[in-house]
Amino acid sequence: MRRLLIGLALLTICTGPAVSGDPARNTEIVARGISDYIRPAFSRLAEDAHALNGAVKRFCDAPSPDTRQPLETAFRRAVEGWSGIQFLRFGPLVDRHRLERVAFWPDPKGIGQRQIRRALEDRDPTVTDPSQLAGKSVALQGLTALEYLLYGGDGDPAGDPGEAGTFRCAYSLAAARALADLAASVSDDWADPRGFASRLLAPGGANPLYRTPSEALSELHRALGTGLQVVRDQKLKPALGDDMNAARPMGAPFRRSGLTLAVLSADLQALNAFATAAGFARALPDEYRWIGGSMAFEFDNAAAAVAAITLPIEEAVYDQAARGKLDYLSVVLGHLRDMTQQDLAAALDLKVGFNALDGD
Repeated sequence: MRRLLIGLALLTICTGPAVSGDPARNTEIVARGISDYIRPAFSRLAEDAHALNGAVKRFCDAPSPDTRQPLETAFRRAVEGWSGIQFLRFGPLVDRHRLERVAFWPDPKGIGQRQIRRALEDRDPTVTDPSQLAGKSVALQGLTALEYLLYGGDGDPAGDPGEAGTFRCAYSLAAARALADLAASVSDDWADPRGFASRLLAPGGANPLYRTPSEALSELHRALGTGLQVVRDQKLKPALGDDMNAARPMGAPFRRSGLTLAVLSADLQALNAFATAAGFARALPDEYRWIGGSMAFEFDNAAAAVAAITLPIEEAVYDQAARGKLDYLSVVLGHLRDMTQQDLAAALDLKVGFNALDGD
């Protein structure tokens, strides 16, 4: 009998548990993440893109300060809506290059600017047709292309008198319509009860993507870590540089429209809301109960650092006080990512593997 018990113990050690973590808890977190955050966030982006499409049309029909201000407000809301979902790099958003079609960024080699500039110089009629534009290069589409067109990149902005401004408006109208159609399509895919969400909610069996609730939860956990990495390593650190001499603010996201800091703020708000809505830190073992409060504290610190900066990014990186706040933001983001990748993963009994940015 003693030998049998020893043998069973050794077998347990060698094979490990059949399912890691708490399957019921994992399924509950995934369900909350989808219903309380993911679906509403994609629905908001669709609404914001639809509103932006209408604002572009009203401005191009009658360019004036009265139509310009609503256009800029609509553009900002759409960009902030994009912040709310751009870290969810799995499922419908990555299907058919939708991620890049919504916003082609980062673009360190300036591919987008070169392609847009060429289309403007050639008066390429295909970029003024939403259906044709949707099938062209991702660099010619989305919010990043609209920013270039609406905020005067290398020429007259859309709505200015003359042939150049008129063509930019025609291109802007097509880009806004294509973006609205794309955002609606992604939102519909997430809302479909028989669509991608059903794979996350019903792992196992014939499911080709997720065999266990733990694997489904890992997808959402990975998105949180990816989002923190994007903010710190792609949006903040390249613009900040190691010192003032190495700063590259002109490559910051949505710098031309003056929305870089608004983007950082919206990113932080979205990641915090996602973590809270999904409830990653709820009902953890006693030794990990501190994680939820610590993450909330760090998110508040990060948000306060961004809110305290009043200069545009191209000035902030060269101002000692503002730069100090950006450096602090980078440190806090690093702490948050470490907590997510190490402590939260351990508390949820998840294995941390490759994320959506590995290999970039």
